[in-house]
Amino acid sequence: MHRRKLYAGRRAAVVGIAVAVAIAWPDQARAQLTADRYNEGQPKTVAGCPAEPLAFHRCALEKAKTFAPPRTRSGKPDLQGYWFGLLVSEYTVEAVTADDPRAQSGVEPWEVWPGMIIDPPDRQIPYQPWAAPIGRAGVNRQQYIDPRTACHTAGVPRLAQQGDIVSKRDPNQLIQPDGDNYVMWLFEDSHFYRVITMDGRPHVGPNIKLWHGDSRGRWEGNTLVVDTRNLNGYTWLDDAGDFYTDAAHLVERLTMVDRNTIHYQVTIDDPTVYTRPWTMAWALVRETDPQFQLLEEACVEGDRDLPHFLEAGRTFYFGRSWKSHAGRRER
Repeated sequence: MHRRKLYAGRRAAVVGIAVAVAIAWPDQARAQLTADRYNEGQPKTVAGCPAEPLAFHRCALEKAKTFAPPRTRSGKPDLQGYWFGLLVSEYTVEAVTADDPRAQSGVEPWEVWPGMIIDPPDRQIPYQPWAAPIGRAGVNRQQYIDPRTACHTAGVPRLAQQGDIVSKRDPNQLIQPDGDNYVMWLFEDSHFYRVITMDGRPHVGPNIKLWHGDSRGRWEGNTLVVDTRNLNGYTWLDDAGDFYTDAAHLVERLTMVDRNTIHYQVTIDDPTVYTRPWTMAWALVRETDPQFQLLEEACVEGDRDLPHFLEAGRTFYFGRSWKSHAGRRER
């Protein structure tokens, strides 16, 4: 059976359990159930660091200072291989506490967890007042179809959050071709890919907008730094519909902590939506099976969900929620 269908079945089972719990359990107990479910699925440590995003971030960067990464033939840090996102949640990038209404939902309680955000200190997206009701399971989630559900790309940085090393679902692959002019980032998730240009060329003109943006990479010591602009703003950050616009500027930093772990960090700046730049971090862990390879994951061909969403009145997401605020047409 297709791995996406397996996951859909597992998630349907979770929703069913949540409905049953809603009948018999008070809100706080229901929230504790989601906290326990999240904790049970997490390792105790990652690369010898605590398995909590902020604690991992601090520990991993210290460990990276003394780690000598493997090198390519040209002497660059060798990040090549297959990777899975770890210390992530598909529901929301923000911290969710037990008293959060999302965690106490009687239908699909959200996981109580610390969030991937490491700055600002409250670990919440620093939305401007007009934007918060659109994200955070608001307008976007209630009125639109998640772009990933619609078989569009999960986008940047959400693609790098994908993956389950236990079920081997949705890994990604980093490739550094000879010549050091490019880094290729391939994703099993609907077989999307990113081309990161490393030759110093400038970004394309500001009127060109792309699903994954225009990425320019460089090395800062042992860290791959990727500067991405020219995004179209048609993707979400998570299932909650958290978002940025086509004015977003992303800076990703990939640093090896040991041979099987990458510390991934991304800072997102979008003065249209946020009051300040903000940063997330998580781990990418290596698949060590030498026979492993990406599968050709078909999304559109096997999809059965879209007709139901459309019948329910949901529409495809092309930024209408934020474009209407700016007085711009949707497409």
